Amino acid sequence: MSLFGAMISGVSGLNAQSQNLGVISDNISNLNTIGYKGTVGRFSTLVTEAATDTRYTPGGVRFHPTALISKQGLLQATSSSTAAAISGDGFFIVRDSSSPGSNDELFFTRAGDFKPDDDGYLRNTAGYYVQGWATDREGNLLDRNGNTTSSNSSAVSDLQVIDVNRILTAAAATTNIELSANLNRDETAVAGGTNVSTTLGLDYDTTLLDGFGGISAGDSFDITHEGTTTTITITATDTLATLAAKISAVTGVSATTTTTGTNDTMTLTGAFADQDVTITNNNNTPLTALGFTGPFPATLSSTYTAGDLASGTVAEDNTMPITIYDSLGAAHTVNLQLVKLGQNRWAFEFTGQTGTDELDAASHPNGLIQSGILTFNGDGSLGSYTDSSGNDLTNTNITANWSNGSNQSEITLDLGTIGFQDGFTQFGAQTDPNGNIVEYTTNFINQNGAQAGNMVNYSFTEDGFLEIEYANGVKRPVYKLAIATFEAPDEMENHTGNVYRQTRESGDYLLREPGLNGAGNVVASALEGSNVDLGTEFTNMIVTQRAYSANTKTITTTDEMLDELIRIKR
Repeated sequence: MSLFGAMISGVSGLNAQSQNLGVISDNISNLNTIGYKGTVGRFSTLVTEAATDTRYTPGGVRFHPTALISKQGLLQATSSSTAAAISGDGFFIVRDSSSPGSNDELFFTRAGDFKPDDDGYLRNTAGYYVQGWATDREGNLLDRNGNTTSSNSSAVSDLQVIDVNRILTAAAATTNIELSANLNRDETAVAGGTNVSTTLGLDYDTTLLDGFGGISAGDSFDITHEGTTTTITITATDTLATLAAKISAVTGVSATTTTTGTNDTMTLTGAFADQDVTITNNNNTPLTALGFTGPFPATLSSTYTAGDLASGTVAEDNTMPITIYDSLGAAHTVNLQLVKLGQNRWAFEFTGQTGTDELDAASHPNGLIQSGILTFNGDGSLGSYTDSSGNDLTNTNITANWSNGSNQSEITLDLGTIGFQDGFTQFGAQTDPNGNIVEYTTNFINQNGAQAGNMVNYSFTEDGFLEIEYANGVKRPVYKLAIATFEAPDEMENHTGNVYRQTRESGDYLLREPGLNGAGNVVASALEGSNVDLGTEFTNMIVTQRAYSANTKTITTTDEMLDELIRIKR
């Protein structure tokens, strides 16, 4: 039996080495196959347990082909804009059908040599169609119903065959406007509400004697501005001038006196044209005695309210025209109107035209889209940017409704960074090269909208997006490649077309966005070459050939020994 066992062991060696040569042959034949993963031959002993410890029973060898699926191949640049490679872990997800909603089996590949077919669907050389998520304009993932979603292990039903013809013509609605300009610090502000005292019959710097006009030392009145109340108390040494100084020290109001030397008057004025100031007699009636009109409390009413620029009630100091686009690609001219309300304080109104194909008049009376307030710091930088009610607008969209059937526009108006001088500033008037004074200087106006344009190019980006470029200069992501990762990728099953199947040993796939949660990064305009090393394969071929020859010697030697055994009987 031992001779026959030796012969059988030699036969198993021949079989194992011939299979190993088949592995080497396959590796070499696929040396230039994109994304091909080589296979190596592994061997293990086949042991037949001996009956006693004085006998040896040969068993032979087993052959185990092992695919090096997880081994990275060399990345090679290519001129194809729709080629993509994965640097790191993961696989492209493909199907063998382009039918929308197809439930065909999923396959996994590293072959990213994608090109569009006659219908615009991307497939690789083997004919498998690559899968990804549809995206909105901002690159957010969408499910099959067009709703925003996220990548997760159970969202395979949201994957679609990537179609370069998904959006052949596109317009870009304006969603962001960036402006930088200098407002003239020395501009005359719109006057606030006023109240003027009557003739007093005294010099502005004459002491307000006790009892004059019913005024006594200790009389007081309150000034209320923006919810803050300040009490002004009259002393025996006060004059009309010193009293005016006390009042002017209160935020929101100023007081001036005439200086004729006789019958002088005092004028109270709101410091900011958009804010009311309330003045109330507190102890006795000093305001009435000074000749101010009542009844008290009296209000220095604001002279500017939101919408006054749009209606023409208040004249603007400066207007900046801006061209924007709606969702249908129609162009509209809107204006940023500005007026100074007081020291370091300006009102702005974002306005446009109403009528056919323009702003909806019911939603935008007098064409007003948004009103607000700008304040500036002492160094000329932007202090705040709010609506007319004081709500912060730095991260808020303003909306415009159109009468031409387009979607509502939602626009972020970026006027600069609070505390910096990168947007709107407030400095003195500048001088041009000819020596002329330029009261208002516009540095730049940028908006991201565009009219309709046809597709002129498409390509993958480094983030895995398929980006379409249009003739109007717009670039829009329309799909994002999906990456599948496995716990044990080397345990996947090979399938024709350089693709792999999921197996029980490989574990379930997990869907990932490129570069996230352990998935590799997409390298655009590149292909992953075969991970086969030709030098190694030739070396393995020589070793396999010698091993095969050695096994044949085992068989021929055993045959000779059997022949000698048979001759004993002759």
